[in-house]
Formats: sequence, C-alpha cells, structure tokens
Amino acid sequence: MGLAGAYLSVHTPRYCTLEAGFEGKLASEVFRPVRDGLVAQGHEVARARLDAVVINSCHLISTFPTVVDGTPRHQGVLTAQEAPEIIHGVGYDIPGDYELAAAIVARGRAAGLQSVLANDVHYPLDYGTVMPMVCYLDRAQKLPLVPVSVCLSADLAESFEWGRHIAIAARESGKRVGFVASGSVSHKLVRGPEKGPCRKTRSSIIASRRCWPRDSTRSSGPGCPSSAGRPRRRWAAATSPCSWGR
Repeated sequence: MGLAGAYLSVHTPRYCTLEAGFEGKLASEVFRPVRDGLVAQGHEVARARLDAVVINSCHLISTFPTVVDGTPRHQGVLTAQEAPEIIHGVGYDIPGDYELAAAIVARGRAAGLQSVLANDVHYPLDYGTVMPMVCYLDRAQKLPLVPVSVCLSADLAESFEWGRHIAIAARESGKRVGFVASGSVSHKLVRGPEKGPCRKTRSSIIASRRCWPRDSTRSSGPGCPSSAGRPRRRWAAATSPCSWGR
C-alpha cells in the first residue's frame, strides 16, 4: 500500500486554536468556510483508516539536512513562538513511528541526500505540526506521527525526490500512510482579521487559479509543459502561497 491519502491542511493560528477547532469560536466569520473544511478534512482522514501520518510543516525548518522525526512518542506543551497570545499551553501526547521514519531516512541517504533521523524526546514540534492534528485531523491523538522538516538548502527537485522516497517507504511498510502538507495556499498577511482581502482581491486570486493548464498541478520538471510555470507565477504573485516550504 502506498500513500493512502494526501492532504493540504492549514495551520494559520486563528484557525488552529482549541476554541476554533472544538467549539467553532472564530475571530471572524470570514474564517468559517476554511474552518468547516478542516473539520471535513478530519472526517476524510478518519475514513481513510490510516496507520500513520507523515506531516511536512513549513514551520519545522532545517538548514542543511532534511530531518525526519522518529521519536517513538511526541509529548510536550506547545506555545507558538510567533503567536503566543493565540496558541499557548497546548498539551499533546502523540505516538510516533520510528520504523517508518528510519525507512524514509534510509531511502534518502541511499540516494545521496543529506538527512538526519531524530529520536529525541526534547526535539520540539512546531505549531504547524501539532495544531492541525490536535484541532482537526486527529483530535484523539492516536495516529502515529512522523514530522519531516522543510530544508532551506533543498531545491524543488530535491523536494520532489523526498516526496517519492516517502511514498515508496510508505508502500514498502505495508501500512496505510497519509501525507499532510501543513501550510497555506495564501499567505497575504495583514495585521488583523478586519483587514483581510477585499472582494476584488479574492476575485483576482480565483481568476488566476482558473487560468492554470489542467496538468499544471504536476511536476514542472523535465518532460513537463513549460507553460505551466507562467500561470503558477501569476497565482503566486496574487496569493503569496506558503506551503511545502517557504
């Protein structure tokens, strides 16, 4: 069995609070559709009957090697460094999967990629790793979790290669493994929910996405249409996306 599911999740702090996740209390009703989508995504994860989750958060950052966290149990209390007034004192106790993490690292090293296998109860987890799982995707905190860092020195080709190694390691494990990309497809930051994008800006984002070629979501590597890059750049300019890396 390869990847049993792949999920683009959102870790924006105002969505990922216990109040938003469990009680539906939001700073603005503008956030309601995405919050409801995250709840629905949690139902999809449950229906997938996963044995483990590999999660790649763009706030779990390494400089030179890609770090794969195989700690057998992730335990701690999280306060988000960049938003301590919103996310603070969140306890988590989530199982890990050392075997799967080690298999991913072994495949990367065999391909000549720099990688580190972490097995340390003091290795910190970021809010982009913890909060989507705790608030929406695995509220019971039962799914074994393997966090994978975003490596600042890795180019796009290496990032795609890591994706292939993760998928193959998942298949060879015989487990139903899900992959979560934790980020945001729009990172137009403003100070305060009341200053969010106006209707005109939202319309331009939608229009830029509609002009993508049908196959533009595929790899833009060798053999793929170069025309896919142009609408992607227009969409990126409109949205400032933040996912799968920075």
